[in-house]
Amino acid sequence: MKNTVILFLLFMISSCHKEEFDILNLNNNQISVLGHGGMGIGHTYPLNSFESILNCLNLGAEGTEIDVQMTKDSVLVAFHDPFLEHSTNMSGQIFNKEWNEIKNAVYTDQPYTDYRVVTLDELFSNIPNLTKYTFFLDCKNFNPDMSPAYSKTFNNAIIQIINKYGLENSVYFEFKRVDLIESLKEIRPDLNIFVYEDFDLGLEIVNKYSLQGITISVDNISKNEVTKAHDNGTMIAVFNAHSKKRNIDAIEKNVDFIQSDRVKHLIKMLR
Repeated sequence: MKNTVILFLLFMISSCHKEEFDILNLNNNQISVLGHGGMGIGHTYPLNSFESILNCLNLGAEGTEIDVQMTKDSVLVAFHDPFLEHSTNMSGQIFNKEWNEIKNAVYTDQPYTDYRVVTLDELFSNIPNLTKYTFFLDCKNFNPDMSPAYSKTFNNAIIQIINKYGLENSVYFEFKRVDLIESLKEIRPDLNIFVYEDFDLGLEIVNKYSLQGITISVDNISKNEVTKAHDNGTMIAVFNAHSKKRNIDAIEKNVDFIQSDRVKHLIKMLR
């Protein structure tokens, strides 16, 4: 009996021991822990809400990914879905609405109640010590307008916000649309831009436009591809890390940033 107790205690001690990872990347050989829209899918607070993002930062994450859309009157809104009715008490698409039309939108999916849809300006103005965090702005442009005028309007709105809060060195932009990449590079070539794309095409776009990195699902990139990207001077940010196993998989691939839905677990693994 005594030996059994000793073996059990040794097992418990070893299981609580922090796993060591040999991290070698372009992010000072460290992996930045980022939330996915704050605390991620399936948590107490809805994605991109102020409550979700602040909770994520208060846990000790280096920052968070935030989904960004623009209203008809050029207000930047932190919102993920293409249609408001997917998760709020309102309907339609943000790019077809002025902010005054949707400023009272609240999330309705259970267990969420009374949490507001907020602007990017509101978020940043209410986060203490804002500049110490890293923010990945996933620019979700569901607006089919591909005109240079639209691209310039969107990117100017983004630039105005980061200038207002001094976030030039704290923000990474994620784009799927090459027209928006071209526009932002023309206006502010100094800013950090990631392309949201599959690996091979993503690397081509990175090289063509001299971008900083690729954002990709953790399932769609291998450790060898991460190494290839790093050899090219290209950073890698991954998403879809919505389980402990996927967190560890992302760490073992030596990526630079992990946008996780299991923030608390990822912090525990890396800190």
